[in-house]
Amino acid sequence: MIELTNHDLDELLAVLNRDRSVPLALDPARRAALCGYDDIQACPGSGKTTLVGLKLLCLARKWPASRQGICVLTHTNVARDEILKSISQHPAGHALRGYPHFVGTIQEFVNTFLALPSLRSKGMTVSQVDDDHCAARLERMAAFGTKAYLKNRFASISDLRYRWQNDALVLVTPAFERPSESASYQDLIAIKSRLQREGAFFYSEMYAYAQETLFRSPQLAASLRHRFPVVLVDEMQDVQAFQDDLINLIFRDPAVRYQRFGDPDQSIFDGVGGELPNASYNAAAMRPIVESHRYCPAIATHLRGLSSRKLELTTSCVENRADPASTMILFSDATRDRVLEQFCQIVRTLPADRRRVVKAVGGVAENNGEATAPLNLTSYLPEFDRSLQPQGFRPATLCQAVRHATSFGSSAARIPLLLDAVVDVYRLAGARFVNRAGDEKPPSRAGLSDHLRSIQAYAAFRRLIAEWVLGAEPAEPEWAEKVEMLLGVLGLPVNIGNVEGFLSYDPKPVSADAAHDMPGNVFIFEEGVQMQVATIHSVKGETHDATLLLETKHRRLFDVEETLPHLLDPTLAVPTFDAARPTTNASVRAAFMKKAYVAASRPKHFLGVAMGRDRITDAQRQALTAMGWDVVDLG
Repeated sequence: MIELTNHDLDELLAVLNRDRSVPLALDPARRAALCGYDDIQACPGSGKTTLVGLKLLCLARKWPASRQGICVLTHTNVARDEILKSISQHPAGHALRGYPHFVGTIQEFVNTFLALPSLRSKGMTVSQVDDDHCAARLERMAAFGTKAYLKNRFASISDLRYRWQNDALVLVTPAFERPSESASYQDLIAIKSRLQREGAFFYSEMYAYAQETLFRSPQLAASLRHRFPVVLVDEMQDVQAFQDDLINLIFRDPAVRYQRFGDPDQSIFDGVGGELPNASYNAAAMRPIVESHRYCPAIATHLRGLSSRKLELTTSCVENRADPASTMILFSDATRDRVLEQFCQIVRTLPADRRRVVKAVGGVAENNGEATAPLNLTSYLPEFDRSLQPQGFRPATLCQAVRHATSFGSSAARIPLLLDAVVDVYRLAGARFVNRAGDEKPPSRAGLSDHLRSIQAYAAFRRLIAEWVLGAEPAEPEWAEKVEMLLGVLGLPVNIGNVEGFLSYDPKPVSADAAHDMPGNVFIFEEGVQMQVATIHSVKGETHDATLLLETKHRRLFDVEETLPHLLDPTLAVPTFDAARPTTNASVRAAFMKKAYVAASRPKHFLGVAMGRDRITDAQRQALTAMGWDVVDLG
């Protein structure tokens, strides 16, 4: 076991700070996190990714084993990519990108080491692991009577999946608690069997097959512990219970140095998809890092009351007396349409270089009839469309990917998208990649170049892609010839059933918004002030110059109204989220607090909150003013 010391940290910092205008520095809390293996709660803007990267670099510099590695697990691809970027600043970090180490999402780990080998051993082919694809295919395959039956019983066909229950792999059939001779039940069994023959699986099913593998071959867990004696988990607050159970089954052992990083105060995805949140981390005692490098001291003070864990937040930033004070904007039904304009008027007082990223965020995008007198993001920006929130353009066909690249240039953002589409061709074909060591791997963009080199097609592929990108956009007469040429270069047969739809000619044009990565839902104000309106969930992890938290309504409760007492008095008891009863008022209030905390911790310079003027008392207005807030009443 490698022990890290302050001397190791100082040596690494001396190397990294040579070329930095602002040197990295570590306070006692961060040094303790790096030298030990306690669970860490890192507050917003604390540089958690940098911290994980520093720990990995320290470990890599001292790593002695050639067949044992460090395992780094993340909740999302974005978090994984951020960690890989953070370790690329030092030569020692490059060693962590390959064998014997592993840096990837929990899903990738489960697929690579457990689920895919298990399914292959059963003679099953995996062509796609994707919830949206599986749900759409089941919906298309299901008989009309089956869909009507499920609708009448308020059941979802996307729940038709395998789960690990009571030490057995069980097919959960929505609306049926036990086997039945009914036509609808038999249809569900048949379409699920067909979906599996196509090689399509839900993400959670891969965990079920992994659990089955560990149950039948318990020695695999010991082998993984031997392979990875050090394990770090990032964004742990968002890890769901079924994921946590599997990770703990493998790595919670005295033989493994196991450390988790996250922030339970920001666990705003509790209950998403009907899955339970983890309890082993979010309810655990942990070592806090309370100093942020993001927000000004005034915002740090205002955030303390929203911290569910009562962190005494501090900041390394210096207050700029010219910046506007945090502001509460009060509105009535008649003045609600002036809220965004009022906030932008205040933002305009910031220098241009301190108001580049301005966002207004809210918890509810649409009420869907579940609230009387609804209040959501469209109440402030009537044209708000949640489908226009920033997200990566994902072409439905290869033709769309090629049209996107040829129509809008070969910038760095276009080529990877086209390469992803090529990887999709391999994946849908059920092909495997061969790396430089001769090992077979699931298709991925990271492994594409090695695979093409292994079949001596790398140069031909580069020429073909260059011709496509620099040529005219796809036209139907020659599209079939283009596809045949590509398949020849990729070493795939021309007639592949599962890929036919993806390879067919697609006349649909690529939207200009997708092509130019233009964000939707933008409120444009005078003097160049632009503010994007978005959900709180979509901005988690972002840093803004100025952020406005908009009050919205969930069922009978208004989120800012319910959160305001905690904003004013950090000593108030915190409502508790009950995963078994997520719709109780206490659970809803707990969710409100975490969303408000995430929203209010985004801005560096200016924080605003908007709420109904009839939902705040005179005493609360006075308390806000005493705390340094400005109160603007629109009447």
